[in-house]
Amino acid sequence: MATIRDVARESGVSVATVSYVLNNGPRPVRPQTKERVLATMRRLNYHPNAMARGLVRRRMHSVAVLFGQIETSIVTNPYANAVLEGILSAAAELDYSVTLFPKQWVDIRHSAGAFRDRRTDGVIVIAPQEHSDAVPGLAELGLPLVVVSSPTQQYRVPYFDVDNVTGARLATEHLIALGHTRIGHITGQQGYASVHTRRQGYREALDTAGIPYRSEYVVEGRYDGSKTTECFVHLLSLPDPPTAIFAGNDMMAFRVLDEAFARGIRIPEHLSIVGFDNIPLSASVRPPLTTVEQPLTTIGSEALRLLVQRIDASLLKVEFTGELRHIFVPRLVVRDTTVPPLATSPRA
Repeated sequence: MATIRDVARESGVSVATVSYVLNNGPRPVRPQTKERVLATMRRLNYHPNAMARGLVRRRMHSVAVLFGQIETSIVTNPYANAVLEGILSAAAELDYSVTLFPKQWVDIRHSAGAFRDRRTDGVIVIAPQEHSDAVPGLAELGLPLVVVSSPTQQYRVPYFDVDNVTGARLATEHLIALGHTRIGHITGQQGYASVHTRRQGYREALDTAGIPYRSEYVVEGRYDGSKTTECFVHLLSLPDPPTAIFAGNDMMAFRVLDEAFARGIRIPEHLSIVGFDNIPLSASVRPPLTTVEQPLTTIGSEALRLLVQRIDASLLKVEFTGELRHIFVPRLVVRDTTVPPLATSPRA
């Protein structure tokens, strides 16, 4: 492959002159000299190294996406896909490429090195776990940074999320309005901020309605749905089992539907179910799932746009003074998995 030195030698100019032609400055080049250099580049099939040019200009037009937890199903995870759809759409519009980091973040000492070489201009971290030092670690490197689905105000890093407390209240209040007083809640796994805020909204709705909070009705599952069976069996094996279940996300709600069907429990006649996220499959399962919608695609696109603003501010060496907290309003989507309770209780 031809190099910039080959172009300079064949054109009879200095390497600096070729660089000026490529980058339109900083010193002007005579038109005939510029045309001679460009003709030589075409003849030698020379293409400048994009990374080298980016390092010189201090902008690679590339952003990284780092997931808080890497799972084998991450490429098919509907939550991740919806956020990524928004990121990719905005990136294409703004002429940025997107690099997915598939390696699990361990800690600053072991994982920060992949970001130190500035191969990307900034990073979007999706759903970092509460114990992780990914956000402070990346912020310490001075990288422009935006976070999705975790509060990060203490690090002066902008973050995007849905109002999880309000969303959980909407779900629980809907069940209460139908007449349910025995409402189970299957949460995600500990370590994610949304687990606490959704449980808070669930409890606030009960308190407002004067319904006692019962700890045995709240069980910890996993957002990927892998522990839902044991949670479901626990709830329906209670002496006074719930007549409705608020699942912490749609994936867990789908597992509840499967488990109920396998046990001959009719949904919604015997048991009402509400999910959270409103992923596309929610409308096509049978029966279609009542759920709380969060605008994941919009969250992804807005996160990318703000990250580019932070990158611009960093290059201009000015302080970013924009809003740090970007919270979106959830919406209850009522479908066919919720009805008033029967007089009899479902049993495992």
